[in-house]
Amino acid sequence: MMKIVELNPNEYKGYEIEYEYITRFHYEVVIKKKKDIAISIKKKKIKKTEKKFNDHLFADYIENPKVFAIFDKKKMIGVIEGSLESWNNRYRIWNFVVDKRYRKEGYGKELFTHMVSHAKKEGARALVLEVQSCNEPAISFYMKRGLHFIGMDTMSYTNNDIESKEVRLEFGMRLN
Repeated sequence: MMKIVELNPNEYKGYEIEYEYITRFHYEVVIKKKKDIAISIKKKKIKKTEKKFNDHLFADYIENPKVFAIFDKKKMIGVIEGSLESWNNRYRIWNFVVDKRYRKEGYGKELFTHMVSHAKKEGARALVLEVQSCNEPAISFYMKRGLHFIGMDTMSYTNNDIESKEVRLEFGMRLN
């Protein structure tokens, strides 16, 4: 396997990363409000959909970010960014992507395992992350790594996240 290296913020602040994935499922969120509030989240098959969006490393809103990457020669093929949320002692993964040409080769597992070890060394009580309800490949990956559903935000991206089938799901795992 290739070596994981820590990225220098002076060199990589603002570095653009591209997320790109294909999904054939989404997790449908239904909230029924009568006497009680009933929430269901069910995996549903959808037509093959490709999603793309960009983000940047070392964003100003992240408290003391740590970024680790794997390179093939000089090409960054995978990156994971996280930080300890000092107010609640959880380690949040902010960005995590492996180039689509290098997926299913173990690089994502390596980066994720490295970040879990780093979070434990930092003394974090839990590891948490956000994933869109339509990103079934990522949800499947996270569940295989031991993360579980811990919450959601139905107005994170737009005021119509449920209708647009793109709800912010939070996944997490206890570290101690």
